[in-house]
Amino acid sequence: MGAKTEKWALLATAAAVLLAAGCGDDGGEGSDSAGGGGAPLAEEWRTKAVAHEPEDVWLPPLWVTGDRVVGISTEGVTGHDAKTGKPAWELAPPPGAGQPCAASPAVNAGGVGAVLFGPADAKPGDDSCAVLAVVDTTSGKLLWSKDLTSGDSAYPSADVVPVSVGEETVTVELIEDGLHRFSLDGEELPTPEVTVGEQCDDFYTDWRHSATSLVAVVDCPDLTGAENHIAAYDAASGEELWTAADFTDEDQPARVEILTDEPLTVATQERLVSFGEDGKVLTDLPLKRPDGYLHLDPGDFTIRDSVLVTSYDDATNDYVGIDLTTGKELWKKEFDFAPHPLAPGGGSGGELVALRDGMIEGENAMGEYLALWDARKGGEPATAGMLPENAGSAQAVASSEDGGVVYVLAEPEVGEEALRIEAYRR
Repeated sequence: MGAKTEKWALLATAAAVLLAAGCGDDGGEGSDSAGGGGAPLAEEWRTKAVAHEPEDVWLPPLWVTGDRVVGISTEGVTGHDAKTGKPAWELAPPPGAGQPCAASPAVNAGGVGAVLFGPADAKPGDDSCAVLAVVDTTSGKLLWSKDLTSGDSAYPSADVVPVSVGEETVTVELIEDGLHRFSLDGEELPTPEVTVGEQCDDFYTDWRHSATSLVAVVDCPDLTGAENHIAAYDAASGEELWTAADFTDEDQPARVEILTDEPLTVATQERLVSFGEDGKVLTDLPLKRPDGYLHLDPGDFTIRDSVLVTSYDDATNDYVGIDLTTGKELWKKEFDFAPHPLAPGGGSGGELVALRDGMIEGENAMGEYLALWDARKGGEPATAGMLPENAGSAQAVASSEDGGVVYVLAEPEVGEEALRIEAYRR
């Protein structure tokens, strides 16, 4: 597995486009339209576009934390003043580093985030991504860095969380090199010991990590007779929390991604599984459904208040909400204009924010609207206003902590290899 765009689509999601609605049951809601609520959103600011070459990189959408909005592209890492959009700091690449290639999906409560860089002397086709930099997003200060490159190439194993930052630790697993754990001050920490059976060595243990959890998936060859299992560990202490047997897919090799910590939820190639604090299975659903297939690649889903929201049809027009604490399907909805990209909203409650095409009221023309959606209730998104005509092609959205401002990571023009941040007041 290389660090390819199809492996990390958070910044490669296509712009919201007009999709023809399929016929069928829409849950009694009727067809939807984004008409109405067409007053233009108040643009607060937009940044200058920076170059972004998305081949061979993983990158998150936006870090929104306190009074900073942080944009990450292959051009670099820049913290912007949340009120004005003016650059507050720029992160210089650490020693031995070239371009950013991956980052933690979010920062911790203290505003600390992690970025992975490729090597400064990278050759064409080199997808190494293993120079780790830990940054204070308030000041832009580089707290510490480590070059984890070993051999000819090293890059993260995980697609959804290539590097994670918790309240006490920073974690990354690299292909062919295994798990690396550090305290927030840069001290290297030991890898938890995993009991894998007499004939199944560490080679068959695949690690995944998040802000609060470490997960070891042990997938032993049939000839060893050892039992496949998954074990969860506390990310800060390394203490084993629980072990569950017979976990991996029957006909597939172990391939696991952590989707969320609350509750701890993982996706395999065939299943969606969430666990309680004692390892008890709360949700165990096949990804393949009678009406489609749950889309769980980066950029295709979001989670708010333990509710997974994702599309399940090939045209990504049909969405579903699943309570991860019970496995219960809360709602299904067929859209004429799919709300995408979508992300958790700010403030309390289960609100999601999304961008969505729709007809401009009173005109025979299309516009792009901000839609507000309830993750738990589903139903028809409320329209909160229309983006201006010169808005870029949206790749990701995020909200301020109070939900009053929506930030859009956008390409200035469709297909242009550049990114900028646009801020709109609801």
